Amino acid sequence: MATRVSGAPLETLRASMRGAVITPDHASYDEARKVWNGDIDRRPALIARCEGVEDVRAALAFAQDMGLQVAVRSGGHSLPGHSIADDALVIDVRGINHVSIDPATRRATVGGGAIWSEVDGPAQAQGLAITGGHVSHTGVAGLTLGGGIGHLMRKFGLVIDNLISAEIVTADGRVLQASATENPDLFWAIRGGGGNFGIATRFEFQLAPLGPMVLAGLAFWAPEQGPELLRRWREFSKTAPDEVTTLLVYLHAPPFDFVPKDVQHKPGYAFVVAGTDIAVAENAVREMRAFGPPLFDIIGPMPYLALQTMFDPALAPGTQTYFKAHSLYDLSDDAIRAIHAQTARMPPGMSQTFIAQMGGAVARVPDDATAFGGRKTAFHAMCIGVWEDPAQRADVVTWVRGTWSELEPFAHGAYVNLADTMDEKALQLTYGPDKYAKLQKLKAKYDPKNVFNLNQNIKPAK
Repeated sequence: MATRVSGAPLETLRASMRGAVITPDHASYDEARKVWNGDIDRRPALIARCEGVEDVRAALAFAQDMGLQVAVRSGGHSLPGHSIADDALVIDVRGINHVSIDPATRRATVGGGAIWSEVDGPAQAQGLAITGGHVSHTGVAGLTLGGGIGHLMRKFGLVIDNLISAEIVTADGRVLQASATENPDLFWAIRGGGGNFGIATRFEFQLAPLGPMVLAGLAFWAPEQGPELLRRWREFSKTAPDEVTTLLVYLHAPPFDFVPKDVQHKPGYAFVVAGTDIAVAENAVREMRAFGPPLFDIIGPMPYLALQTMFDPALAPGTQTYFKAHSLYDLSDDAIRAIHAQTARMPPGMSQTFIAQMGGAVARVPDDATAFGGRKTAFHAMCIGVWEDPAQRADVVTWVRGTWSELEPFAHGAYVNLADTMDEKALQLTYGPDKYAKLQKLKAKYDPKNVFNLNQNIKPAK
């Protein structure tokens, strides 16, 4: 049962907002409280559907006056469900959703409630792109504030490396512009520090020419070829050109037309390619594709928009999932053995072990230029547990935690956007002691009461 807020205070909030205020007795309440992770079932006290910055300010002030915890929802992709909480006031910014592309300056202005497909389409219509999420319904705000890895990052950098400015509503209700010239300390903090410093209502991004065709797709090998494939991928990653960003994913082959009938639903390793220059990428991945040979290979020229939606069916809204993540500085032989042993234990279904190649343009940005932790990381590894039957949940979660534990000796922190809730020790490891201390000081400046605590929370310096 959610906390009830009613009477004069509720009517005051409604009168101060253009958007709707959803209460637990509202017909749309159950739909409004759904988030991407179908394992999350929480009942907030109120959901404030904001249609502009003034709505955000009104809802934020109301929550603090009433002593309600604040949850902020943009795309709703937060894996631990940070965008929703029992008895909280949810500030839902999905109504602040606008995207405009200026082809002359190659810039995009994007509302805080947009998702990546709403950026990708208009940008590609102008022959432009920016690194986006690995699924097209990822929220722009959450991905950006946490750093922003994606298919184009080795060529164009993280999302934050292309961020020009942002509009941020701070805990005290101020509306601040954050850029290299305005509130530069806040600009530094929001590029990797997550939602700790305020609510993002607008972004300005620099775009780059791309497409419409890229080299994309995947090749798929049987499980027993995994260790040698991982070793070859490790060596490939050391010399790969920036024009290629790859993933190695252990999964069950989907029942799609491009998958041979006798391979569908069988487990194996997929080598996923995103190449911004088709000729360069084809040459770079030729040796990897020749190994085996693979059970099937569908790597070839593909529209960038098709690449951006390739994982959507496997991770659709409502997916019941549990994630944990690590940053890996290398794929040592011992780490490869641990990965391969754990993939063999993966429950049947749609779970995955997902490893992203880093480096390239990401690693060339000085580590202290932004708050993001992990620029020198060679790989980000995510263990993605998925179930359809609630009876499978315990086994899937056990497998995820077991895989995470087996890889912990080889890890150094994690990518904050794809991790379970991280404690202070894990955050210090991710950011490093100096950067973490700086983030704590900035938290004390912009959110001294820790109003924004539903995130990978950085506590204010005392």
